[in-house]
Amino acid sequence: MDKQRINYLLQKYLDRSINDTEKQELFNLYRKIGSQYAEYPDDRESVSERILLRLNEEIKHEEKRGGFLKPWKMVAAAVILVTASIYLVNRHWSSPKEIVQKNPQKQIILPGANVATLTLGNGKKIFLNSANQGKIAVQGNTVITKNASGQISYKVVNDNPSTNDQQIVYNTITTPKGGQFKITLLDGSNVWLNAASSLTYPSTFKGNERHVELRGEAYFEISKNKHLPFTVAAENINIKVLGTHFNVMAYENEPSVNTTLLEGSVSLTSKNITTTMVPGQQAIGAKNRNEITLHFVNVEDAVAWKNGYFSFRKENIQTVMNKIARWYNVDIEYRGNISDKIMGGTVSRAENIAELLNYLELTGIAKFQIEGRRIIVICK
Repeated sequence: MDKQRINYLLQKYLDRSINDTEKQELFNLYRKIGSQYAEYPDDRESVSERILLRLNEEIKHEEKRGGFLKPWKMVAAAVILVTASIYLVNRHWSSPKEIVQKNPQKQIILPGANVATLTLGNGKKIFLNSANQGKIAVQGNTVITKNASGQISYKVVNDNPSTNDQQIVYNTITTPKGGQFKITLLDGSNVWLNAASSLTYPSTFKGNERHVELRGEAYFEISKNKHLPFTVAAENINIKVLGTHFNVMAYENEPSVNTTLLEGSVSLTSKNITTTMVPGQQAIGAKNRNEITLHFVNVEDAVAWKNGYFSFRKENIQTVMNKIARWYNVDIEYRGNISDKIMGGTVSRAENIAELLNYLELTGIAKFQIEGRRIIVICK
């Protein structure tokens, strides 16, 4: 069995980027496997294909951090890995339509994935998770490519002076609820977009600055260029840097724009207020009044989403549920008096949503019910 091929097709199927030919190939492989082994009892049907994929992601994340899984996590990982592997190989494959018919009342809510749409300056839309690897668009002397990891990047392929006077074209990359994506801009800067976010930027940087506009949340690693500062417009805040690492959270349904600096130096401006940040600080720009406040924070909390985790340190139930709603693509309904008590803790973004809500219930602040794609928060 070509395990690499099955994993490749399965990932495309889960990301909804698989084409009809690949889907048929995947179904045929699973039917072939299913005919060779006994089928699991019905009560194992609740096991998700994503368990194995998400577990691998978490293990890779731990290795990247240079740490080790705790002993109990290693045991749990081994059990889940074996269970998921046997389940995926041994069960008889059902098409999505067949699964829905077996469990018409149950809707599986999966964590987010690498999903985004690129809108070019001419209005053309490219669905990046389904786009083929390689060149996906050309704008003047700039080529947009998608690599094997599913990320896109910009590169000048013909630095011809005759093309340097071309009109600047603005592109927008947009992630839906339940999506995230990484992009490398023409100057080599890397940007990670969180769920329900968008970044508008020129295909090539000209003039006296590198300017982009953000809605939602993004983590920036900016290439240094002292002659060409990088600027970000996010709601009522303008951010100016020369080369640095920082995170910006600027969702419309949040009360403030939060900028967290990990490395370098950042200058923020809001109307007639300008302030400079140092690493380890977070700037809170209130939307309903003209002020920016600075305080030192644990910067890992701000970029936890990029590293595959939720961090709920000193956050209230509404802030927590906003994060969950964006990543799992669900609606939130509150019942009762909403508590202003704060939470704490870190949870994997690969977690099953039911397990995540069970964890939150342990705080005693609220109980949760799942109805379709709606999470009902019953406040105490």
